[in-house]
Parts: sequence; structure tokens; C-alpha cells
Amino acid sequence: MVLSLHTEQRANCFRRLRAALEPLLPGAEVFYLDLGGVRTVRILACEKEAAPMIRRQLAWSLTAPVPSPDATLILWRERVDADFHRRVLGLDVEGDGSGDNLILTERKGEDLVPFGEVSYANRTVRLTDGTVTWYATERFEPEEWIREGHLFVHDLYRILDTPSSHLVHGACIGLDGKGILLCARGQRGKSTLAVTAMLRGFDYVSDDYLILEKSREGLLASPIYSIITLSPTMYTRLYDDLDRARFVCNNARKDKYVFDISGYGDTLRRRYPVLSCMFPEIDPDAKEARVEPCSPAEKGRAITHLVHSTILQMQAQGDAGTVRKLISFLQELPFHTIRLSPDIYGNVECLRTFLQTQER
Repeated sequence: MVLSLHTEQRANCFRRLRAALEPLLPGAEVFYLDLGGVRTVRILACEKEAAPMIRRQLAWSLTAPVPSPDATLILWRERVDADFHRRVLGLDVEGDGSGDNLILTERKGEDLVPFGEVSYANRTVRLTDGTVTWYATERFEPEEWIREGHLFVHDLYRILDTPSSHLVHGACIGLDGKGILLCARGQRGKSTLAVTAMLRGFDYVSDDYLILEKSREGLLASPIYSIITLSPTMYTRLYDDLDRARFVCNNARKDKYVFDISGYGDTLRRRYPVLSCMFPEIDPDAKEARVEPCSPAEKGRAITHLVHSTILQMQAQGDAGTVRKLISFLQELPFHTIRLSPDIYGNVECLRTFLQTQER
């Protein structure tokens, strides 16, 4: 159900929310994130169970306190029942909370601008006034923290949406300052390739979500999360190499394992120059991997994969501005296809050979 509020009704929601949380804030554990030098975020964790998951998922972004963070996230435990919108937000509206969610919007002229969602199905609440985001959940089991993606990923997506930066769903690795952005939807081998490359001495940025920044130096990639996700099959194949990784949880669908890889911090690179893009194609019959230049059509397909996957993951359908911005970030870069063979280590060596022939 979509609920359109007048400005005063919206303001009253936030007044009630602040009053309800005021007793919790003095005991909150405080974290600060440095998001690739683009944005800084303060997290107030009012629930102690949240602190370990913040450290495990965001170890590579945690930083010392900053005086004026760009955004604040407030996290607490709340009973998100069918009466939440009345009990906490003071919204006496039709509906008993039996649907999947309640979308809160403010009418501005002819437009309805969303600012909050009560998800009765997932037992979560998220409201934002643009600078502060309030996030409540009933469930603090590790698997629940990966159900909608990585921790706070939808909030960080919004915070990192600037004229010169964006959060994207992709992977980035490189050698000697020569970065490759892997553009593909899920289940196309990019995580396996990125993680195996990291284990074989490549520079590593991310295997899933990362920050792209358009700067005077060119396109730069930075990490956010210190976790990876692997299928059980790939985990079994990489088991002996993943000696510094720590198991975190299954994902909510139980088809991926989540690992804390902060122990591999020596491979991590920030603001890493992206010199080219690569589109992985799995070829189960290939005896060895090979890299080929993309045709114009293949380049368009690769960009479409990255843009579509990012928008789908962030539930940002219909955002034409994001599409134009990401295309502008990528369109001048050279694109290649890597045909992946069943030999995951051979795929990495093929990539190494390719990068060794590239100029910075």
C-alpha cells in the first residue's frame, strides 16, 4: 500500500520516531565509515547484536570518528507488527499491515516522493529525511542481515549517488595499478574469478559491490565490504586457499556462503584506477580461457549487464539519471570478453597474461 502524506504528517512521523529512540541513543555503539573518500557515514547501533555484523561486513570501510559525517544511520530492534505505523509513527490509516509493505511518500507538486517503507513481510522499517536514515528490524540472525543484500547496501547506494560517484554491482581486480571492472549479472563467474585472482596475488577491490568515482585521474574503484559470497561448490574448490577467511553465515536462500575476508587486507586497494572492462562468459566446453576484444554489440551488452544488475539489486527501476551516469562512466573504456573455462586457476593465469600486456 502506498500512503501519501502532507508535509506536516511527514514531519510528525519523524518527531515521534526521534522521541521513541531518544532513550536508546546514549547506549548506542558508534561506528564511522569512509566510503572511498567520497562520503563518510556515522552508524549508531542501538542493538548490541548488530555490532559484530557491522565489524565483519564493513571492516574495510571502518575509520576513526569524523567531525561532520555526510550521513547518519540509526539501527535498533523493533517489533514490526501490523500496528507499527499507528503505534510508533502515529499514522491512523486504513489497512491492518497484512500486506507485504507500506510505502510512505510525500506529495511534492505532481510527484509522490518516497521517504520510508514498513515491510511487514521482512519485519523491517526504513525511513530517511535525506541526511539521517532510521532502520529497524526484529531479526538479528546473521542470515537475516544478508537477505536484502549486503548490510545497509540500499542506504549506501543512496548516499553514494553523487554527480561523480555511484555504488555498482560488479567486481574489480588488477595488477600493478591496472584495474579491470568485471561487468555481469549474477551467476556469470565474476565472484569466482575475482576471489581466485585475489588468492593468486592480484590487487583486489571487490567481488560484489563497489564504488565507482569519476575523477581527474580517470575512473577509480573503491571497496565497501570485507565479505565475499561463494557457492558451496566454489567454496569446496577454494577451501585450501581460503585459510584467512572466516565463515559468517549462509545467505537467506541458502545457496551461497558468506565469508569475512578482512584477513586478506594486504591485497586490498582503494581508489584503484580502472583501465578497462571485462565481460565474463562461462564456456563449460572450453579447454582453456581466452580474452577477446568486444564488438560494439558485445560492449553494449556488457554495459547493460552492469547497469541493469545494479538497478535491479538496488530496486531503483525507472531511474533514467542513473542509467545515463553509469553509461557515461564506462563508455570510453576498452571492453573485452573473457571466455571462462572450467579451470578456475587457468582463468586467472589467462587474465594475468592479458594484464601484463596492457599499458597504464
